Amino acid sequence: MEFLRPQALEEALSLLAEHPAYTILAGGTDVVVRRREGRLAPEGYLDVTLVPELREIWNGESIFVGAAVTCRELEESPILAAVCPLLAAAASTVGSPQIRSRATLGGNVANASPAADLIPALTAADAQVVIQGRQGTRRAALPDLIQGPGRCALEPGELILGVVLEPFRETARWSFDKIGRRNALAIARMNGAVVLEEEGGQMRNVRLCVGAAARRPVRFRGAEALLEGQNPDKDLFRRAGEAVSQAILEETGMRESSRYKLPVAVEFTARLLENAARRGQA
Repeated sequence: MEFLRPQALEEALSLLAEHPAYTILAGGTDVVVRRREGRLAPEGYLDVTLVPELREIWNGESIFVGAAVTCRELEESPILAAVCPLLAAAASTVGSPQIRSRATLGGNVANASPAADLIPALTAADAQVVIQGRQGTRRAALPDLIQGPGRCALEPGELILGVVLEPFRETARWSFDKIGRRNALAIARMNGAVVLEEEGGQMRNVRLCVGAAARRPVRFRGAEALLEGQNPDKDLFRRAGEAVSQAILEETGMRESSRYKLPVAVEFTARLLENAARRGQA
């Protein structure tokens, strides 16, 4: 099996164009597991960990985070701590310290797991994924790029370069949370993120995403509309949770897991919103 390790972006794109069926390798935390389980039999690997452009975090008019940036680097980034702490908070919950030292942002996106911890944070932050391939560069929102479990709408020869997002304003309030079968090293049974802005005591520009609840990341527009322009209120937050629960039911239909997942979604969403509102009071 061939193992290619480019050291520049143009070299990586050229090799990928020559070998579009090769598996992209960065952290390898999911690729290695699938290979051992026999669920992945690649023709070859293209290791992008030495491509400098994919390892960068920079703050200009927008924030760019490279696809090969690890979860630990996200967690410890002073740039993200200042301008997008939500993403750093989500990264801090991924796996163990060892996994966070290997797992990458691009891998979290490309694996398209409904339970991926970075996906709700990126969706709530309104991030755009930057993709480059034979036809040039394009951008895609997470709900458009991720089509379902394990299905990411990348064309052969396309490479995720990173994500672009806007810095949070001073009025921004945010929260990230997850539920697992244990406190650490657990795949999320439900996770979620919310970003809103507080103006004159009212909530504006609400962006809410609950993960591990549907087959792909979605913004819960009905709940967002219910919150828009309103004062923070526990009863209102519970009604927003009920709207999320109903939207999940409409998206997935009644399933065996719905008996516990739908009531949990109500309380989980309310907690997300309460934590975001409380952050504004600190």
